[in-house]
Amino acid sequence: MPMILVADDSELDRMVIQEMLKKEPLDWLVEVVGSAEEAIALMREMAFDLVVTDVLMPGMSGIDLLNHVHRQPCRVPVIVISGQDDKSSAVEALRQGAASYVPKSELGSRLGETVKQVLDAARSEQGYQNLIGCANEMRYQFTFENDSNLIQPFIRLMQQMAGGMGLLCPEALTRFGIAIDEAMVNAMCHGNLELSQDEMVEVRSQLHTGARIEVMEQRRQSPEFVDRRLHVAAGLSKEGIKVTIRDDGGGFPVSDAQHSGAHRGITIIENLVDKASYNSSGNELTLVKLREVSKSRQAAKQPA
Repeated sequence: MPMILVADDSELDRMVIQEMLKKEPLDWLVEVVGSAEEAIALMREMAFDLVVTDVLMPGMSGIDLLNHVHRQPCRVPVIVISGQDDKSSAVEALRQGAASYVPKSELGSRLGETVKQVLDAARSEQGYQNLIGCANEMRYQFTFENDSNLIQPFIRLMQQMAGGMGLLCPEALTRFGIAIDEAMVNAMCHGNLELSQDEMVEVRSQLHTGARIEVMEQRRQSPEFVDRRLHVAAGLSKEGIKVTIRDDGGGFPVSDAQHSGAHRGITIIENLVDKASYNSSGNELTLVKLREVSKSRQAAKQPA
């Protein structure tokens, strides 16, 4: 039976929303509170399947509540509701991860269907996570153009699969994600596009901003580099994860780079994974991360 939490500073609006949701021909349990602070306190005591919040409230706003919910281990979907003058705030909430929004002027016609839509989507996601948990082995092969915007989606895919299979604790997922990021950026920019160290500094300063990186765009369109690709193979099993990244560049002297101490990226990678090894040409890097659960999880498995 889905549990829904409604947060709105208007007592009248709370009553209206509660009545609307209770009239739906589904078994929804609805709790209402008058502020984001009360919502947070109640969420410590009860597990909810969905939060519906007014976007503008005194004290903590609906967006503040949304951000709090998304920092929790179990991310509950959030629907924001807004008055006619609050549309920009609702759009901002969507950008920050709200599942949907409903204008207050359309609550009667839209709220019920939106709640059903979001709950159905959340159940589908949970079913997907349960499916991943049943996997014994997964293998992927990708061929990437030299587009840095493809790196983070690939990392999120690996983290989602590894987390769903129970291979890595959250801290290890983050560390492995950083290692993949360093390796792919280096292979794409230094290996394929042959950017200099100074150019790499410029690229890294803009990499996670979403902005167009001119030096990369110019090099990508150059006849010498336009056909170069990044080839990535990934395998996940109950033992751990293996990711191999190969660029079409000329490679580099691996032993010199590893012993010079000059390559920050290599140092980071080697200390974030269990094994990192280059091929003899220096244009292929294999990362291995063995299964790692949190210490608290390990302790819980120990006999009393």
